[in-house]
Amino acid sequence: MSVEARESLRDFQSRLAERLEAAQAASGATSKLGFLAGGRQWLVNLDQVNEVVTVRQLTSVPWSQKWFVGVAAVRGVVYGCVDLAAFAGVAMPLPKGESRLLLAHPRFGVNSALRVERALGLRPLKELAPEPLAAADPAWVVARWRTGGSEVWAEISVEKLVNTPAFLEAGT
Repeated sequence: MSVEARESLRDFQSRLAERLEAAQAASGATSKLGFLAGGRQWLVNLDQVNEVVTVRQLTSVPWSQKWFVGVAAVRGVVYGCVDLAAFAGVAMPLPKGESRLLLAHPRFGVNSALRVERALGLRPLKELAPEPLAAADPAWVVARWRTGGSEVWAEISVEKLVNTPAFLEAGT
């Protein structure tokens, strides 16, 4: 694929993402992507994640934080991979092996991926009731939700997360 074609494709993807975001804002988001990390349930807006991928293994990085679990190449782009549960302090990093990664949207300017246990699919907002944030919630946890079955979901802002100074300091 030529450089011009790749740039054109990126431009198209950016315009499409902007249109989807505008449409979502106009109509109000109707669902969010659910995933499991550290045995807890999390949500994220679809417009903050580029895609969800599975990789066989991550390449280790020496002298890094325990939560920075390595790098992965996805379609020629290298992503720094952070175990979300370990970063949040709710669980140890997942063991080495196959990884599910939520790739941060390229518009954030950081090639970062969140390692999670598994994606749980879309969660309709009409099935969730808002909960107050806890005082201990970090700034990148932007909402809490509860289902009728009393499951609690924490909603994250990938944009706020990837701009958190501690997140950007992966070295030891």
